[in-house]
Amino acid sequence: MSCFFVGGVNRAGTTLLQNILCSDETTNPLVHEASYLRSIVEAYVFGLQKFDEHGKYYFDSRQDLRDFTAAWLKGFLDKIRARYPETRHLVLKHPPLTPRLPALHDLLAAAGEDARFFIIVRDPRDVAASLVRVGERLRAKGDSEGATLPRDMEQLGSYYMKCYMPALAHQDKDYQARITLIRYEDLVRDPEPVIAKLRQASGLALNLFDPGSDWRKTAIDFKSLEKEKNAWLSPLWGKGLSNRRVGAYRNILNEQEIRALEKICAGPLKTFGYL
Repeated sequence: MSCFFVGGVNRAGTTLLQNILCSDETTNPLVHEASYLRSIVEAYVFGLQKFDEHGKYYFDSRQDLRDFTAAWLKGFLDKIRARYPETRHLVLKHPPLTPRLPALHDLLAAAGEDARFFIIVRDPRDVAASLVRVGERLRAKGDSEGATLPRDMEQLGSYYMKCYMPALAHQDKDYQARITLIRYEDLVRDPEPVIAKLRQASGLALNLFDPGSDWRKTAIDFKSLEKEKNAWLSPLWGKGLSNRRVGAYRNILNEQEIRALEKICAGPLKTFGYL
């Protein structure tokens, strides 16, 4: 059994990528965010940071802390497996967990889990434009979360950088060997080579995936999210692949905002081939 974790910044296509990996008879259906998992990993990172000050009074060593937290993580994964008993391979995601993927890898190794990480990147200008729209919808609903997504390119650009850099810059060779990097634009424009790459990296057949069809294996009720006017809901969720949102930032951001993002995210724009 393997565990597949999808990483990437919010609005980069993480839900789409998770859906594709769930398009296999051996995986769990598409489910909502594994936010509880983030709490486990954050507790581990915080415990390491505070070990000399606090942790040494409760754990024999950092290895002891690692083993204890790995057992907690293993228990959570086994809980998911019990909930979906026909599942052989777990497919999970929570975008805010992306910067902590190296720590998650450390815990998974201690737990004896065979893990793979699938990280999707998208043009930071399109990501920021989409986050601007989400923030507007949240504030229109009076949701306090809207304050975390202002129309501030410095903040949104920094958010993008802080998501990807820790996950991609970590130099552990075993961790790096378990990463598969996907560009959102390649996936929606010419899916077949990307799907072939995903099949090879995961070992999954992905036999239920059809780029032109509605999503076939989801536990998420998208119609209910629409009725609830969920601010994070994308009109593309649940439907066949579409490239109509590629370059949408040109209709949302002004020239000054675009230039600001291109300065803050110059590295990813060049590295991922967006300039």
